[in-house]
Amino acid sequence: MPRARKRTWIKLFCYERLHGSVAFQLLPEERSVWDELLCLAGLCGLDGLIADRDERPYPHSYIAHELHIPVELLERTLDKCIKEGRITEDEHGIHITNWVAYQSEYERQKPYRQKAEEQDPDKFIKGRYGHMVQR
Repeated sequence: MPRARKRTWIKLFCYERLHGSVAFQLLPEERSVWDELLCLAGLCGLDGLIADRDERPYPHSYIAHELHIPVELLERTLDKCIKEGRITEDEHGIHITNWVAYQSEYERQKPYRQKAEEQDPDKFIKGRYGHMVQR
């Protein structure tokens, strides 16, 4: 299984978020839960899957605890999101529908982040006395 990589940010479409179907299909507290589910999916680092690193689903009670909400509110939000096709749930966890399409900017920038993490032998570094020296 590939190593999970947590996201430090997720992309939200402002107009769609304020005026799209989420705005009228979910109550305000359910919209907040939806946003937090997106954040949790980003932290899990499994391309839109809310689960542990071994792709085992988190119990709903655990997710509700992590989001600081009642289990009933989580269950209600999940039910509505399943009916509207925003998520699916199976033996691996909760899948955010179309995650890769919505988060494509993150994937586009991934090679640049990975390249920056690699050690470049020709890279200039700050020397002992504050001046830039070549490695």
